[in-house]
Amino acid sequence: MNDSIRADSYGELLRYWRKFRGINQAELALECDTSSRHLSCLETERAQPSRHLLLRLCAALDIPLRARNSILISAGYAPLYHETGLSDPEMAQARELLVNILKTNEPYPTMLLDGNMDIVMRNPYFDLLFHIFSDRPEMLQEDHPNLLLLLFRPGGFRDSITNLGYVYQVMVERARRSLLTGAPGNRLREVLREIAPLAPEDMPGQEPALAQIIMPLSLSRNGLELELSTTSATLGSNLNITLQELFIETAYPLGEASASTYEQICANAGNQ
Repeated sequence: MNDSIRADSYGELLRYWRKFRGINQAELALECDTSSRHLSCLETERAQPSRHLLLRLCAALDIPLRARNSILISAGYAPLYHETGLSDPEMAQARELLVNILKTNEPYPTMLLDGNMDIVMRNPYFDLLFHIFSDRPEMLQEDHPNLLLLLFRPGGFRDSITNLGYVYQVMVERARRSLLTGAPGNRLREVLREIAPLAPEDMPGQEPALAQIIMPLSLSRNGLELELSTTSATLGSNLNITLQELFIETAYPLGEASASTYEQICANAGNQ
């Protein structure tokens, strides 16, 4: 969230998200069955919104659940959406589903990221890829290692990424978007501050697409050349903050040569 937006002001929060979505007051008022004048009064806090109207506005603007709670609280209402740890008993079914997704995607490297881009779960093929294309495999031993740090810190993937400028630009833009949509705490800001001095000199001139879902990743190390296509998907939960903020990331070999190379990597690992 923009630091200039007060988290305790439902009016400022609504105005921020309306502008972020590119919707004018008349359009939003029509969709939510209210008047432009009343919406203007809500944004300047000259009127007290009903809980029902707030929820309709949040739904119309597709506001993330964490931010919806902030809006409800700032207007004097109880938060509606829950945040739970993946290890909590009530998340047992979701946890089982996530483990199955990681397993189903084998032998392709797959990980589960939270809103701070920390790795909460991963399959062994991500570890295999990191061990081969990094100098410090022990970086994975951290509790919930951060993907941005694994990519750009010295000793991680960094020296093996041949399209480093592009990958850096895409991932930093994605992290900034996560901040705009309400990443929890200061963790992601701290990570971005750490990797800012590590920006490569060969940054592409063109800005990456905001909705970057598929990203090419080119790796080269010790004679191994691997072209990967990485995809990102969300769970799309409408009720639970934790699940809504999770991303499933998978990397697939791109082209016959990379598919053959990756198959050989997996075969060699199986023989060890």
